[in-house]
Amino acid sequence: MRRTISAVHIAIAIVMVLSASLILGNRALAATPHHAAFAGGSVTFATWDSNPTEKAAQQKLVANFQSKYNIHVNFEVLSGDYNAQLKSRITAGTAPDVMYINSDHIRDYETTGALKNLSFLKNVKGLGFPSEFYSNLQAGYNYKGAPYAVVKDVSPLALWYNKDLFAAAGIKGPPTTWAQLKTDACKLTDKSKKITGIATAPDPARWLAFVQEAGGSLLNKAQTKATIQSSAAVNALSFYAGLLRSGCAARPDQVGGSWQGDAFGKGVAAMAIEGNWLTSAMQQTYPSIHYGVAVLPKGPKGYSNLAFTAGYAMFARTKNLKNAQTLLEYLISKPGETVWTHVALYVPPRKDVKLITGTAIYQTSIKGSKDWFFPTGFADRALTPIGNDIQAAQDGKMSYTAAVADMQQKASAALTSAP
Repeated sequence: MRRTISAVHIAIAIVMVLSASLILGNRALAATPHHAAFAGGSVTFATWDSNPTEKAAQQKLVANFQSKYNIHVNFEVLSGDYNAQLKSRITAGTAPDVMYINSDHIRDYETTGALKNLSFLKNVKGLGFPSEFYSNLQAGYNYKGAPYAVVKDVSPLALWYNKDLFAAAGIKGPPTTWAQLKTDACKLTDKSKKITGIATAPDPARWLAFVQEAGGSLLNKAQTKATIQSSAAVNALSFYAGLLRSGCAARPDQVGGSWQGDAFGKGVAAMAIEGNWLTSAMQQTYPSIHYGVAVLPKGPKGYSNLAFTAGYAMFARTKNLKNAQTLLEYLISKPGETVWTHVALYVPPRKDVKLITGTAIYQTSIKGSKDWFFPTGFADRALTPIGNDIQAAQDGKMSYTAAVADMQQKASAALTSAP
């Protein structure tokens, strides 16, 4: 899963561990017999950089598939700018047969004919597509009524909190409202120890959850018009950026963190708003932190959230159609999704795959979440400028109203600009 500015969105705090894992992981896969030894031939499968836990899940998926179908998997990790590399290879006709696609960029590929129509999956006996998948998670990967990718996992946001810091501050449990969140953040902030109450990155993929809880939105339902200029967005920015202005929050880099999860894991942020992707980092890199995970505090208009997903897709011009279909069918099957979500510690998109311990809170949050899909090219053109406005508001360089007005202009321009 790739969730955001990074992203999605993954764990800069474990870059060195990640790099080593990628090298070792690729060696482990390369150590399997050469594809000539596989009677079924080969297929290419590409993913973006991932953390060690995801890498282990990918290795197990590949090993299980090769053993079951006698088809060799040429496994590729596209490091760096995943979408730029993928688009370049699609243009050259050398794209992988099966690949990851993130929700915020799926339109870039669907609308250009780069991906294969996957309607054939509906007729695969015993696969359970789309009946066993949560319809609201799969809907965004459909284009003109047909699926062009299949959702592989999901994570809404949650409030991560440091139990030891809460206990030391005399706070019994996580906040459930915006007002409580601010009160607790201020109480937890200890400048003498360089600890902030909550890490608040200038990230639209975090702040927009607050906009929704205030009754606002970034775009209209048809995603043809920017709607961010509203009193709801101003209120949400006043609250979110105001936490930092009041001294009760800090950006991750201000307390020695590379991202919100890193600041939380290092114990210099008592709270952070992140998704389930933080779980593996906490277990591997910050095992000494005693933490809890709670639903986001409720806003003025109730509860809302963002659902971050990624999917599997197939290159429209694959020369390896049969094997690509076989691999895709395995990846999205109940056995494939069980391996992926249970080893990678993610929430399954299938209703018939059992949840792992500690993920129920994310599943219950899906219902109130809005998906993270955008029109072609919008994510690349609009999200960074919006993040810049959030930071300007945090630093007091722009008023909340002026910042939101600029976001409206940037979002509107992004909708009308050519991809």
